[in-house]
Amino acid sequence: MSACRGQNGRPTALTMRVSPGAMNGFRRAAMTDTDTLDRSYVRAQQAQADAALPDRSAWVEAHAGSGKTKVLIDRVARLLLRRDGGRPGAAPDTILCVTYTKAAANEMLGRLFRTLGSWSVANDEELRAELARLEHRDPGSYEPSDLDAARALFAQALETPGGLRIETIHAFCARILRRFPLEARVSPGFTEIEDREADELWSHAMRDEILSAADTDPDALAALSEAGGGLGAAAIPAALRSVATDLTGRDPDELKSQVKDALDAPDESAADLVENAMGCDLPRADIQAIVSLLSGETSLKKTDADLMDKLVDCLSTCPAEDRFDTYCSLFLTQAGDWKKSNPYTKAIGDLCTEAAALYQMKDGDGSEAFRIRNLLERLKARRAYETTAALIDIGLPVLSGYASGKRARAALDFDDLIERTKRLLTAPGIAEWVLYKLDGGLNHILLDEAQDTSPSQWVLINALVTEFRAGMGAERAVDPRTQFTVGDKKQSIYSFQGADPERFLQEKQAFIAAEESRHGQANLPDMTMSFRSTPEVLGFVDAVFNQDSFAGDPFSDMPPDEADELRHVARRGNEAGRVDLWPITPHTEEEEGDPWDAPLDHISESSPRNRLAKKIAAEIRRMVDEGEPVWRKGEPQGARPEDFLILVRKRGALFNALIRALKDERLPVAGADRLVLLDHIGVQDCLNLIRFALFPSDDLTLAEILRGPFCGLIDDDNHLFPLAHGRKGESLWDRLQAATDPVFAPARAFCEDLLAHRDLPAFDFLSRALTLRREDRLSGWDRLIQRLGEPARDPVSALIDRALGYDMGEAASLQLFLAEIESDTSQLKRDLAEANGEIRVMTVHGAKGLQAPIVILPDTTGAEKADTNGLFMLDGGIPVYSKRASEDPPVIAARRLARQTAQARESRRLLYVALTRAEDRLIIAGAHHGAKTGAGYSDTSWYALCRQGMLSLTGGADAEEGEILTYGEIQPAVAPASTAQEGRAPAPAWTRQPAPGTGPTPRIRAPSRLLTDTAPVSKPFGPARAAALKRGKLIHTLLQYLPELAPDAREAAARTWLTRHAELEESARAEILSVTLGALNAPDFGHVFAPGGRSEAAIVGEIDTASGPTIINGRVDRLLVSEAQVLIIDYKTDRPAPARVEDVDASYIAQMAAYAHILSDTWPGRAVRAGLLYTDGPVLFELPASLLQNSLKRLAGRL
Repeated sequence: MSACRGQNGRPTALTMRVSPGAMNGFRRAAMTDTDTLDRSYVRAQQAQADAALPDRSAWVEAHAGSGKTKVLIDRVARLLLRRDGGRPGAAPDTILCVTYTKAAANEMLGRLFRTLGSWSVANDEELRAELARLEHRDPGSYEPSDLDAARALFAQALETPGGLRIETIHAFCARILRRFPLEARVSPGFTEIEDREADELWSHAMRDEILSAADTDPDALAALSEAGGGLGAAAIPAALRSVATDLTGRDPDELKSQVKDALDAPDESAADLVENAMGCDLPRADIQAIVSLLSGETSLKKTDADLMDKLVDCLSTCPAEDRFDTYCSLFLTQAGDWKKSNPYTKAIGDLCTEAAALYQMKDGDGSEAFRIRNLLERLKARRAYETTAALIDIGLPVLSGYASGKRARAALDFDDLIERTKRLLTAPGIAEWVLYKLDGGLNHILLDEAQDTSPSQWVLINALVTEFRAGMGAERAVDPRTQFTVGDKKQSIYSFQGADPERFLQEKQAFIAAEESRHGQANLPDMTMSFRSTPEVLGFVDAVFNQDSFAGDPFSDMPPDEADELRHVARRGNEAGRVDLWPITPHTEEEEGDPWDAPLDHISESSPRNRLAKKIAAEIRRMVDEGEPVWRKGEPQGARPEDFLILVRKRGALFNALIRALKDERLPVAGADRLVLLDHIGVQDCLNLIRFALFPSDDLTLAEILRGPFCGLIDDDNHLFPLAHGRKGESLWDRLQAATDPVFAPARAFCEDLLAHRDLPAFDFLSRALTLRREDRLSGWDRLIQRLGEPARDPVSALIDRALGYDMGEAASLQLFLAEIESDTSQLKRDLAEANGEIRVMTVHGAKGLQAPIVILPDTTGAEKADTNGLFMLDGGIPVYSKRASEDPPVIAARRLARQTAQARESRRLLYVALTRAEDRLIIAGAHHGAKTGAGYSDTSWYALCRQGMLSLTGGADAEEGEILTYGEIQPAVAPASTAQEGRAPAPAWTRQPAPGTGPTPRIRAPSRLLTDTAPVSKPFGPARAAALKRGKLIHTLLQYLPELAPDAREAAARTWLTRHAELEESARAEILSVTLGALNAPDFGHVFAPGGRSEAAIVGEIDTASGPTIINGRVDRLLVSEAQVLIIDYKTDRPAPARVEDVDASYIAQMAAYAHILSDTWPGRAVRAGLLYTDGPVLFELPASLLQNSLKRLAGRL
């Protein structure tokens, strides 16, 4: 396959071989059997309806694209709605929906609020139709009260304290721990630390222990250094971090004893075992006899000569370890496997009986072969024990130091949140109390992405669910408590975070058993219809994973006889799609080698990966330019850049090559979905500003600034060379200051400004450099984006955010901030959920939950990478470290094999996720992998699986390796999206000019301080003053809430509330009650407290003052809006009340004048009246319009 350039440099179409069977099978069935498709759709709707039933627990297995998020939203909405017979729905705070990520929680919350919000404004007919669709009822069965209740749900959800509980498992745990901190034994004010802070604490703990071990336990440190190889001693203890909760606080001696017993390790050290093996246990006399016989032979075969040489070495005085390695080579291959042939020829075996007696291996073991075989097993166990013991001696103090660092900060990491909550909900004597307190406020649990739930998370979820089945209300027939779980074992791809699909299947069986015992049967809706992908894409997915080679379920360890054939049903039966399998991009004859100093991830221009990246970019360019169609709302339209999603397995050389190739084709690309902050050149440009401010004599830093985007002196011959040449000891900064050429003036002024403000905190310093506009009206941001493009905005913004957070938490110092950033290797996560007109290149893990019309998989040819984690956890939380498979004791060998099998299944699950991101089209490609003369892909690779699946669909068993295989067909090309730009008028000249200044920024001022810039001087704050303030606050509170009650209920409610303030004398409470009721019951004030009014109404707006535009943010005590007028009232508890309106405090009038002015803009055409209600009397002053107008003029300085 090739992506060639045609005339005018445009890429031509790819030459493809379409198999004659391309339209057979799934696609044709979908097109011809409409009845079958309709029946499938009805079944899918019924499955969704069953899953959303609010009165039944359910366990839902949902294929990719089957609408599980919609079902979750529907179920929550149905839980909130009124039930049959007018019973109220579930209160929002009794529903808990646990999601896997914050993004998923936010998406679900947003969709739910959009649904509830649309109900709140829908007319009766629209709302009846929507509710009927949701609940599968007759629209006419809804009473007006049902509609009113549905409309009220939006406000009810918004006003729920703490909001709707749609949150991640970590957020849920944090909330539980904050509610029960003493029972959980955590600090009541604990903070949750992010990964970056946790990494910092771990690094400090590791550093301290490594330095300590260098003095106190050098042998253990040496053992770990040897086990770590080139990664160093710290690499091995780092593996303990993932199991910190199992090991923190364990006794090291007891743990080492458990390790020794589990491995059945001998008491002798590994060194002693080797010494004895080559010393007292070695049959020296027999070996000497063999050597003597062989040395007397005149012509020895190579095998026999090797035997003699190695036996001679064994009898030498070399170190025992070296002699043992030589001796073992008689029995072992270079890979460490036991040889299948004897280490001598048949002729020597017949001639030398000692050789056969000792070293026979082909037909049973000789005595030495038997001894060494057993010794190696004992040695493996002992070496694994010694490495693990060293790991325990150094690793446990690291864990302890890490825990101490968190305690010192009163902080919990994500693992702590889960573990502390699990202990809280399962601890005898405490769990019962906590669950009892939770039991009354939690009626419905919904678990999203359940396949990614870890065993520890299942424990705490089950603790809540078990209480459902045993606690209060477990047997209630009306409004039962429910559990809803949705997941898909095929999409469990987060094993590195503890996800276990086998546990997911176990929990499903437990759910079925529990439901059958309670209700006779379990509610198990099966959602197999995809609303996302075309039939061709889904047919290809089925073909890939229904291969006989899997011998059972490809995604889990389900027994073969229980595994079902994978089958997706496509809703989009009449929309054509296509799957293309490109041939492997091979090596070329002229491919150049890498230079000796190339980076480890460097790939040459002519390498297969680099050429594949260019080929993909050229094909995307062709598809966009020629209008290759994708489906939008049922119509074929030309492909746009945002329609493409390129998925790789990891961010490496191919990932970077793809982004580079797309940019070379002038295609908009979103850039990396994750990046290390320091790796971005824009961040380095900004940090250079700090480096220069701290040390102006750093010539390299200043040279980078001058050539960088902030100064733009890019002509080396005319710019940098005149400055740098012939300096004779002067710094580059000295030369820049002395330069007379006007071309250097802007750069000099910029650098002088940096030095003048180097005392600023990091956030202020960087913000100034980025926002300050210079002579050409360009800001630092403008210059960065012009030079580096829009992708520079995210990492630089992240740097600014870090600076802000640092300045808030640490001493504001540029030097300390720079030191922290330069030691930071954490990754910045970029949200690429929305395409935003750009091609997205990301990992499959990052694309979980996303989709695109065209998905390209270029990283498919390699086998699953070998497992590099040598830490294994045995039953009982016993750690064992074994570096490589050839050194594994038997108990670890079985664990490693099981881990490799699980990794192969996870690789297939990852492929399933990748394939099912595609809506319309899939393109599978790959760069040559392995030996140049090989097929170019591993037998266990994604490419091999996809090729076999494609051949089964197309009937192309005879297809050549270099052919393109295609399944399906697409619509003819349509007008490319870019043609919309043709015929546009040129942009007017003013669009190229900088925008005029926006004038002064409005000030923000409290309404009570409109007449002065300074705070009013308070009266001396003695007991009398405090009592007056408290009296005023209580009267205001009563006047805020009592108008909402019926008149005959107000006095009793006020008395009850006032009794809570036992610190007041009875006479004081009686006086407050009398004053409040006097105002409320005054006949002249009936319109003030009429129904429909709002208390404590917020008012925000802008007014003109003598010092410029001013924003005020305040609250008015009472707001009443009618068709004709707006009435605002403020309560005043001053005593005595003024005798006339002219005696009212001027600051009160200014405040009311500002409120009235703002509200007149809010409700134009309505009269705005303002008044002050003095409770002393009571008396109500309506403020004349002329008084308000004069006050506004006075504020603006015009009076």
